[in-house]
Amino acid sequence: MPARVSLKSLKRKGGLFDGVKSNIHALAIGVKYFINPQRLTLLYPKEYIEHRPNYRGFIVFIKDKCISCASCARICPSAAMKMVRVSEIDPKHPDKPKMKQYPVINYQRCIFCGFCVDICPTEALYHTPFQDIVYESLADMFLTLNTFQEEPQRPVIREGLPTTYEFDEERGLVKRVKSSGP
Repeated sequence: MPARVSLKSLKRKGGLFDGVKSNIHALAIGVKYFINPQRLTLLYPKEYIEHRPNYRGFIVFIKDKCISCASCARICPSAAMKMVRVSEIDPKHPDKPKMKQYPVINYQRCIFCGFCVDICPTEALYHTPFQDIVYESLADMFLTLNTFQEEPQRPVIREGLPTTYEFDEERGLVKRVKSSGP
């Protein structure tokens, strides 16, 4: 026998003016934050976020340390890391080229989880402390073996001021801009 469905009606709390009171309260909060000079907006590129030391930013590859184990590509949950075959000349046998595999990354897919950096047995991958690079096209986000070895340039550091966001017990989230000089 199927279960009986019963609908219960909820009692309405308050009267007609409770809705108007809530809307006025919401508008008052909006006016308060409109007038408040302590804004949380980051004025990029005049300011940039200064991240903590263990921030997981862009990943950079060191080819000389790589042993071609492919652990980074296997553990990547978003399949952003792939292995490419490169022929290299073996110093022991210069007449016979040797095939090696090296990782490349597609930043269209990368979720910056850091699994590849954590699993690398030779520390051939490391994180940069920033993640705010602009690419002109989607094709530029796929790094080749040569571009994966270069640390991305961050011109905003030369132009902007480092900024951090901290929690204050009285005021909540507060933006702190560090001065450029004495």
